[in-house]
Amino acid sequence: MSKGIKSRKLLLISTVLTIIAIALVLSVYGALLGTFNGNSVTVTDFAQGAIQYSADGSTWSTSMTTFNATTGHWYARFEVSSTTYTGTATITFTLQEQNTDGAWASTGTPVTVSGYSLTSTSIIYASSDGSSSSLHDFSGDISSGGTYRISVTVASG
Repeated sequence: MSKGIKSRKLLLISTVLTIIAIALVLSVYGALLGTFNGNSVTVTDFAQGAIQYSADGSTWSTSMTTFNATTGHWYARFEVSSTTYTGTATITFTLQEQNTDGAWASTGTPVTVSGYSLTSTSIIYASSDGSSSSLHDFSGDISSGGTYRISVTVASG
């Protein structure tokens, strides 16, 4: 092979390798150009309050130490102590059972109150409309003995 052909092949190979290297650098650089992070934002609670329990639907307490699932009733409500939110809210009451490892797992069917007009003096009952007239009895969602609690989620909207 002559020197001219070797040098052309070498030039062609180095050109192809250079083009591939440039293409790889541009594709990585292009991917990096697509990621943008904003400043951090601190989200504060827009509602605070306490979950209260009742065995009869009229006497309410923040603690219910023991409960007989076969003969008793178990109702819940959320009493708002303060809120900075103005507007309607969706409140979801979820029964949770404590596992052997200490973690809480949801059980039963959550009770959701939609479109509730939240105020700093609101008392929302676990019922279809948030009123005390059709309370949900969580005892019907309990299938065995154990440790249970009600978790309440308050969301805007």
